Amino acid sequence: MSTIMAEYSDKTSTVLKTFLMNRIPPGIISFLKSRKGIALVLLFAAIAFNAIFLWTEVGVSTFELNDNLIHLSSAREASLVLGQGLDPTDFWLRQFDLGVPFFHFYQNLPQVMLAVIDQGTSFILPISHLFDISRYLLLVFFPLSIFWAMRRFEFDWLAAGISAFIASLLSTNGLYGFDYFSYVWSGWGLYTQLWAMFFLPLALAEIYRTIKKEGSWFWPVLLSSIVLLSSLVLAPVLLLSTLIFIVLTPTRSEIFIRFKRAVVIFLFTGLVTCYFFISIIIDHAYVSPSIWEKSTIFNSFGAVAVLTNLFTGNLLDYGRVPVLTILFFLAALAVISQWKKEQYRMVFLVSVFWLVLYFGRFPWGFLIDSLPLSSHIEFVRFICGFHLWAIFLIGAGLSLIVEWSEHYLQKKSLFRTPSFKIPVFIGIVFLLILTPVLLERATFYENNAQWKTETQNAFLAKSSEISAINDTLNNLPPGRVYAGLYADFGNDPYYKIGSVPLYAVFPQLGLDSFGYAYTNVDLSTDVRYTFNNTRPEQYNVYNIRYVILQNTWTAPYYYALIKKFDDYTLYSVPTTGYFDLVDVPAVFYGNSSGFYSPNAQWLSSSLPGLKEYPIIELGSRPDNTSGLPVYSFDEVNQDLLSGLARSHPSDGTILQEKVSTNEYQARFSTSRDCYLVLKTNYHPDWNVTLDGRKVTPVMLTPGFIGIKVDAGTHEALFSYEPPFYRFPLIILGMLILIALLGVYLWKKCW
Repeated sequence: MSTIMAEYSDKTSTVLKTFLMNRIPPGIISFLKSRKGIALVLLFAAIAFNAIFLWTEVGVSTFELNDNLIHLSSAREASLVLGQGLDPTDFWLRQFDLGVPFFHFYQNLPQVMLAVIDQGTSFILPISHLFDISRYLLLVFFPLSIFWAMRRFEFDWLAAGISAFIASLLSTNGLYGFDYFSYVWSGWGLYTQLWAMFFLPLALAEIYRTIKKEGSWFWPVLLSSIVLLSSLVLAPVLLLSTLIFIVLTPTRSEIFIRFKRAVVIFLFTGLVTCYFFISIIIDHAYVSPSIWEKSTIFNSFGAVAVLTNLFTGNLLDYGRVPVLTILFFLAALAVISQWKKEQYRMVFLVSVFWLVLYFGRFPWGFLIDSLPLSSHIEFVRFICGFHLWAIFLIGAGLSLIVEWSEHYLQKKSLFRTPSFKIPVFIGIVFLLILTPVLLERATFYENNAQWKTETQNAFLAKSSEISAINDTLNNLPPGRVYAGLYADFGNDPYYKIGSVPLYAVFPQLGLDSFGYAYTNVDLSTDVRYTFNNTRPEQYNVYNIRYVILQNTWTAPYYYALIKKFDDYTLYSVPTTGYFDLVDVPAVFYGNSSGFYSPNAQWLSSSLPGLKEYPIIELGSRPDNTSGLPVYSFDEVNQDLLSGLARSHPSDGTILQEKVSTNEYQARFSTSRDCYLVLKTNYHPDWNVTLDGRKVTPVMLTPGFIGIKVDAGTHEALFSYEPPFYRFPLIILGMLILIALLGVYLWKKCW
């Protein structure tokens, strides 16, 4: 058998050599025989595969889905804010969720970078196209990031090439990991995580080199800062992986040296990013995990489910033959055989560490729950750590297997001498093994392209109607637009254009919308989901002034027709606008974790119709309540609320209101003492003046901001102002990076 194999391979080799020698320069052939050449071919193939099959991401333009919607809209608003000379890292985003300081609590570097670029490209390129281009480039070139990191970790060329080739081929059932369903148009839309995913391998590699005294301070600090400002959920992957780097060495002295250098890296990184993290720490009480979120988001799935998903292929190969899963286990065995070499110990230990941590709050909650902000940790996202290190491990292990295979083939004389035919043979086998993976990914990308193209065509067919609705709304008094929620008719096929629900369209047009909660950074989100569209007083609570219904649907009596379009009809509902004059019957207090119940019960009671809005105090029982009755969140129930219900004479009238960037203004008249409520979310960075004098606002149900006013005609100005420390800390971070860059360049030059 071996003789036949050898004769066949000699004939094949002769034909191949003749073909290549006649058409390809000898230098290139020699290069392609090397492990470096093969690795670069694999890298190029991975990039080319992504570039071709993901072209629709940039070649077809339409409205965004899922979280990409909020990322694009916030980037567009940041560009407008920057153009007005305001802080693009902290502003009031009024189009979503009753208004939120989105960037105050949420990673913002990717969106702000788009906003900065948009200042110079907007005249030739809409920011929506810029968004698509950035997403496309990050997806296409992610294998390059993996390749570069593997080389910086001191793995051989072939290991880097294999890791790069399989980096974008992962598949899960929407588990928020590094599989591309997390990022493509039809997927979850985790745009900021995409930025972090791209830079995380580079950051880890540079941290590893620096703590081993082989790298500079500048690159790990810069890259770590990019990761932390792009995705909070990947911050633990960066930090905890570094801790394992520290203890990989067997000597205590070296561990101590690595620890000191890691501390310096993260001290500088902390200073660069502190403008953002300080805001979260100070104001964390105003963010509460949603009770409507799946429990698995914060708890993950448990050890049994995670291990079952691993061994059945669902963590790496969902919906196909578990090729990568099998390669993962084979690679793990190969890597273990090289245990004495640090980089091989590293990929095995860190990948196992993240797999085990991905088990979730059970069993690891007892180690985590004592940490600050522990309730906000999304254990389900730790799959990202496993995915990244599985990619590294597969490349490292398969490279060893290829090397052993070469030696075996030569030893058995299946190929008589080392030559070009051995890597060609192994390469063909490798591609054949990965054929099911490549076919599944190609089909997945083609389906994504088809859905996006169909949605684009659907919007083109309705473009005149959407434009007409938008123009009509822009010429009406300001108010929120309602086209259903996900929980009611908003997800009905009549209210979708292609794959995009109508409630997702209006925020992208810059309109203030009452729809799906895309941010989940405000306390009122859960309460808002209990909105009852059959109760007119709740429309006034939220200033839902305009409603879009499909033409075949019957409008209730309190809807007033504004204009009928081809498929939809625009109605108005009576409201007092963004402001109202109300009474305060009591004070409710408690922790943010208990915010939902008393406010949801208030919304369903008779108090909103009577314009009675209790004050909300976060924390312990307040001392000064101006004689109002005080109740804890746990005491609030329907009987208590019924006992608070009182009819009051008319409070007065909102005479005029104006909405602009970071500001709401009102002119109003009242005949008695009462409260002026602004129907947007309370935040401690609101600055309020009444007739030019600064006043202290309070939080009113269901999480709004209000001030006490006396009889008369007044003017009020509500201005959102970023914290005083934010801009100086941004400058401090930039100066630190410039200083580290200067030191790096000085050492390179001298």
